[in-house]
Amino acid sequence: MTHDPEMWAVLGRALRSDRERQGLTREQLAERVRERGGQISARSIGSLEAGVVPKRGTKPPSLEPTAAALGWGAGWTDRILAGEDPGAVLGGEMQVMARSEMTPHQLMLELLPDVYEFGRLAVQAGASAEARDRFEAAVQQLLAAVPSGRAGRAGLALAAYRPHAAGEGVPADDAARIRDALNRDS
Repeated sequence: MTHDPEMWAVLGRALRSDRERQGLTREQLAERVRERGGQISARSIGSLEAGVVPKRGTKPPSLEPTAAALGWGAGWTDRILAGEDPGAVLGGEMQVMARSEMTPHQLMLELLPDVYEFGRLAVQAGASAEARDRFEAAVQQLLAAVPSGRAGRAGLALAAYRPHAAGEGVPADDAARIRDALNRDS
């Protein structure tokens, strides 16, 4: 299995593109996986679509059930991770958008999970949680300043994307940030 971040990004874009092509939300796809006996959350699907490289030496256990719920055949994820064109692997039914074809706003949204991973790692390395919060607030302000028609929901999107360890639940400061964003946006 590869640990090449670009290959995982290509796979993530293929998963997201196919999910969107089928008109599914992440939660609807997660429900499909659960109906087939798998265990996954919409947040985990977001991590797969973001192309997060697994830390262990194996694929995430949720990857294959997610691909199968999209109708992908056995081994298709391995072929994409090995460098095959996703359009060819998936029978030309979809077009995966290359980074060079993405709008600046799409690229920014794709980078959000990495922004929060950076902040989480900085705190683990000894930075203060307050410094991380100031950094994330600055990112939210920057994103909100970009005209996109979705700027009013940017705070909610950022709060919801901040990663945490599996089984850890939503950190208290995130829960407050999400509540504030919901109250602000309603």
